[in-house]
Amino acid sequence: MAEIRATGVDFWAIANDDPDKLREYAEQKGFDFPLLIDADGTTIESWGLLNALDHKSRRIPHPALVTLDRDGVVRDVFVETNYRLRPPTAEVVRDLSRVLGSPVD
Repeated sequence: MAEIRATGVDFWAIANDDPDKLREYAEQKGFDFPLLIDADGTTIESWGLLNALDHKSRRIPHPALVTLDRDGVVRDVFVETNYRLRPPTAEVVRDLSRVLGSPVD
């Protein structure tokens, strides 16, 4: 993450998980970017990303990656219908390079 962050890219994640579990997961994975909580699923609903409801009636989102340029303009949207899949890192780096107009390491 440090190499990509050095290029001027900021990462944020939005999840509807329990904040303590999410914090623990982020620490285990070494995430050093903000993890925002969408506890009631408002953002999931408003962005059209509702995938399913789990056994506790929590809103499960489709995995999505939204790339914005420096002006806040959406340049790329990746949405996966299977909530267990995430975009490959190479694809994320390629899209970031395209948006930034320069290679991302």
